Amino acid sequence: MPLLGDLDYLAARLHGRRGRMACGPRLRDLCGLGTPAALAEALFPASGIISASGIQARLAEDLVKEIRGISRSLSGAQAAFIGWQGARFQLENLKVMVRALDAGRDRGEAARLLTSLPADIGYGPELAAAKDRAGLLAALPAGIFRASLAKAYAARTGEGALFFYEAALDRDYLAELAARAAALAGEDRDYACRLCAQEAAVFNLALASRGRFSYSLDRKPLLEHFAPGARFSRRRFGKMLDAAGPGELTALAGAAVEPGRPEPAASGAEALAWRRYAQLALRAFRGSHIGFGAAAAYLALRRVEVSDLTTISEGLRLKLEAGEILRRLSGVSYV
Repeated sequence: MPLLGDLDYLAARLHGRRGRMACGPRLRDLCGLGTPAALAEALFPASGIISASGIQARLAEDLVKEIRGISRSLSGAQAAFIGWQGARFQLENLKVMVRALDAGRDRGEAARLLTSLPADIGYGPELAAAKDRAGLLAALPAGIFRASLAKAYAARTGEGALFFYEAALDRDYLAELAARAAALAGEDRDYACRLCAQEAAVFNLALASRGRFSYSLDRKPLLEHFAPGARFSRRRFGKMLDAAGPGELTALAGAAVEPGRPEPAASGAEALAWRRYAQLALRAFRGSHIGFGAAAAYLALRRVEVSDLTTISEGLRLKLEAGEILRRLSGVSYV
């Protein structure tokens, strides 16, 4: 990584790395490899990885390292914005244990699903040792996630509560990300805020589509978990919650979704919003050849790449046809 503050050098390195991303024809080829073991060998030769879960863990670990490396080459508000993106993996580990405790699952089994994180950001063995909710909260350091989960636990019990525990954590993560984006200056803020707004839109569309059409949850608590700063207002979100079906929900999302055929599944709007995120990231990367915007957009593209490779690994595990796996990808090309 470059010396602290050398943004031109950092941007040049990241543009070079972009050329090695899995995209376009390479993604199509990976969809046809047949097994997770073959995919692992293509991505991580001689690593010994043979399972979809092993692939996903390695993808997450590599991205965490990259986020930290980029953050350490920056300072001030720029470093704070990039660095917080590593907290997404803390959050995912936390959600694994929240689900395990809620379902009464074996903690050792759940612990094997945790992403390995650097010691200074933790969220590993100490979470797995928690025997109940109080223990889980006690294992968390003071901060956003502990406060968010404690509040969510106090607010809800019973059917559907787990959905809202996770929604509260995601919403509060996004609120902090948006606050750090707003603390940037000039073009840096513009690039970061556009990406944050779309990420909030993805979350809100998932909240509406899953909450209403997959779990049939009440409208009021869904509205309470709306993430501000999205590409549509809270009022528009309220209308989405009243949509008769996924097609109407997608139409109400407007510019927050990538144009495409109506999706009958509840996940359709969410998928189209994720594709719009991918397109925005690509445009931002192309438009910011140097400077912080290139770093912010590069990491957004890396998230898309990790998501696509995760989808491929799961598709191969489930023995889906290559064409079906390809259809489920983001559809973005980096060329």
